[in-house]
Amino acid sequence: MVRWVWGERRPLPGSPCPPQQHLLPLLLLSLLLAAVPFPSLVTAEPAPQPGPGEGSEEAGGGLTGVTDDSPPVFLEQPQDAYVIKNKPASITCRAAHALKVHFKCNGGVPAPNTETESAFVDPMTGVRVMEVQLQVEKSVVEGVGDQDEAGYTCHCVAWSSRGQTISRTVKVATACEYPLLYF
Repeated sequence: MVRWVWGERRPLPGSPCPPQQHLLPLLLLSLLLAAVPFPSLVTAEPAPQPGPGEGSEEAGGGLTGVTDDSPPVFLEQPQDAYVIKNKPASITCRAAHALKVHFKCNGGVPAPNTETESAFVDPMTGVRVMEVQLQVEKSVVEGVGDQDEAGYTCHCVAWSSRGQTISRTVKVATACEYPLLYF
C-alpha cells in the first residue's frame, strides 16, 4: 500500500518496500564504464614544436622558406584586366614583408589618385601585408595604345630594406566595343 504525502508517493509503514528499479540502469552503466579501458589523456611525448619555415618567428610567420632577411614575397600577383565601357579596370597586388608597394605602368608611375594602398598585420603570423589597387581609366589605355604596340602594361614593385621584388607584367586593354550580331 502507498499513500501520497506532499506530492510524493510513499509506502505505508510496515508494508514491504517495492524494488528499486531506477537504480538498475545506473548500476549497469557504472559496471560498463569500469570494464572498458580508456586511453590515457596524458602522453609521455611532448607536443611537436614548429621548426624553421613552419610558422616560427624567425621564419617570417606562416610563409615557408621565408627568413627575416629575405626580400618581399607576393601573396597575390596582378592579373590582366579590361576596361568595360566607362568602368575602369582594377588591378590588385598583395605582398608580405614589404614597406612600400606600388605599380609601374609603361615605365612610369601612374597618377597618384588612381592607386589605393592599404596595410595590415596578419594576426595569425604577425607578418605585415601591403596591398595596392590600381584603377585604370579608358582614356589612359586608349592614349597609350596608339603610341605603343604592346598596349598599356603594368607590374607591381614591392620594396623593403632587404630588397625589392617585381611581379609579373599584366596588360590592360579596352573590351570590344562592337555589338555582337546574332543571326
